[in-house]
Amino acid sequence: MRRKSQACSSHTEVLFTDNRGRSKFKSDRGRDKSRSKSKSRYKNLECHHCGKKGHIKKYCFQLKKENKIGEKQEKKNDRDDNVATAAQHEMFVVCDANMVNVARDDTCWLVDSGSTLHVTSHKNFFSSYISGDFGTLRMSNGSLSYVVGKRDVILKNANGALLKLTDVRYAPDMHLNLISARRLDEEGYHNTFGDSQWKLTIGSLIIARGKRCSNNLYTLQTSIFRDMVHVTQDEKPIELWYKRLRHMSDKGLQFLIKKNILQDVKKVKLDKCSQCFAGKQTRVSFKSHPPSRKSEALELVHTDVCGPIKVSSHGGALYFVTFIDDFSRKVWVYSLKRKDQVLGVFKDFHALVER
Repeated sequence: MRRKSQACSSHTEVLFTDNRGRSKFKSDRGRDKSRSKSKSRYKNLECHHCGKKGHIKKYCFQLKKENKIGEKQEKKNDRDDNVATAAQHEMFVVCDANMVNVARDDTCWLVDSGSTLHVTSHKNFFSSYISGDFGTLRMSNGSLSYVVGKRDVILKNANGALLKLTDVRYAPDMHLNLISARRLDEEGYHNTFGDSQWKLTIGSLIIARGKRCSNNLYTLQTSIFRDMVHVTQDEKPIELWYKRLRHMSDKGLQFLIKKNILQDVKKVKLDKCSQCFAGKQTRVSFKSHPPSRKSEALELVHTDVCGPIKVSSHGGALYFVTFIDDFSRKVWVYSLKRKDQVLGVFKDFHALVER
């Protein structure tokens, strides 16, 4: 009996939840009446915005839709004005009343024809570096930036060519990488600006290429050449003294060690020095041979063919052949237009000397 009563109660609850919500058979009389009144009111009127009949401009759905799209676009533009992003080849400068913000790519260099120096704000770009107080740089807006170091920067371009920028100034507050076209011109390079491109050449070799961005600035996208590494080797004290004393002999070094003249050196133990072996070598003299000239004329004849010669003779010859008698050193010379004429000339020479 308990199970049956529970089943009945659950069945009742299911029926109750099935009937929840708005009824499907609810009358729409009131809504139909309001719609019919609005349609009948503006039935013959034409909208001044879209040109359709049945409504006025105040209730135009197309106008409301356009207004919503315009509001969304204005909000998007407001957000873009507050944020600046830099792509790989772009650089944006955002200016306010008393503040300048720069968004740029660190590997991008700005080619400036008005700058007198190469400038960077990255210390790790330098292949060699000297720190110190090197004055200040004055910007176009009148602000100053302190220079705390300088040296050389080597750039590797997309075509594999290397561009060495000498005397580059390190200014941490600069926030830009500047290449001075004037300095490149003084170093022998040729700058060409045109067709939205910048090209740097030396002679007929193209060193670097850049392009003009949307902000009318010429930029160079490059990388830092880091294959050259400066290494200092910790040498042994005896080897260091050996080089300082111009490769002194082991006996001389041992004598200086006994006198306690060489610091931090107790014994002489050196590797074989290739420079010393090369310096102590002697050249073996050539053996003298008695003269081997023949004792009779035409016993031995030396011959040789020379050519082709770049400039032909008046007769059009590009080759010549020589016959030299070893006994008398008499020389016969014949000019040839082609190399295959050597056999015929030899026959003529043989007939001449056999007379």
